[in-house]
Amino acid sequence: MITKYAYKSLTWIDLENPTPEDISTLIKDYDIQPSWAQELGLPTERAKTDSSDKLFFAALHYPDHPAHDHEYVHNDLEIDYIVGKNFLISAHYEPVDVFLEYAKKFEAESALHKFVVSSGPELFLAINNEMYRGLRKEIEVLGKEIKKIEGLVFQGHEFRMVKEISHLQRRLLDFNQSTRAHHIILHSLQEQAPKLFPKIELTNDMIFQRYIRLESVLENWRELIKELRETNDSLLSAKTNDVTKRLTLMAFVTFPLTLVATVLEYHGAPSVFQGPNSFWVIVAVLVGLFILMQVYFKYKKWI
Repeated sequence: MITKYAYKSLTWIDLENPTPEDISTLIKDYDIQPSWAQELGLPTERAKTDSSDKLFFAALHYPDHPAHDHEYVHNDLEIDYIVGKNFLISAHYEPVDVFLEYAKKFEAESALHKFVVSSGPELFLAINNEMYRGLRKEIEVLGKEIKKIEGLVFQGHEFRMVKEISHLQRRLLDFNQSTRAHHIILHSLQEQAPKLFPKIELTNDMIFQRYIRLESVLENWRELIKELRETNDSLLSAKTNDVTKRLTLMAFVTFPLTLVATVLEYHGAPSVFQGPNSFWVIVAVLVGLFILMQVYFKYKKWI
């Protein structure tokens, strides 16, 4: 399906799940290279970029998994762009909420003659920056989950948090894998723009500002979750060592008391342990031994 938006000399052609007929029309109308046209109709495994005399091509992958989705499955949303001086072609295989919102803005501001974007490269950067803004919101949701886990870690839930922290680390890693190639592609546009679009000025802020903000937030959360994992592992290790220590002491106390009780019950034991009150005498001896052990353990600072 082809949707066109136009304002003055600027045109945005958006393709959703394009057909061969749609792509053939674009090749004819915009003199697109056949290899690029093929890219528009097929998914690509990796982000990539290319350029011709007057056009810039970019295939970008964006994380496509809601940060609040507990049934997490890693998935990428691919969007292919062809950037010309006065037009932008975008192609994707499913609806994109950011595109729908930006299309409304395009039409509303164009009708009021307030749309400030005037060239294909500027439109590409504006739409791409809106994608980064949406991703940043998703990362901020992950940040709230990290803060929640941080509180639970220090409330004694270290065992349960091991899985939760690993889950969040995986999601942040997938965000990073999906977006790390964007810097290379944006840098390529920065280098190619003076030759492809000599009369259009693209500043560093226009090209990198939203991406750098996204990467900054992502890096902050990655560092925080890393430190949180180390803290949780330390607390978990301390708790495990304490439990092991207590179990060892229990075994150390139980074995000699059991041995003493068995010996005192033996038929050759002194008569005081064989009379009608022998049970209580043996209990008293065992309690006394237990108290002596407790005193000794505390003296040694074992407990």
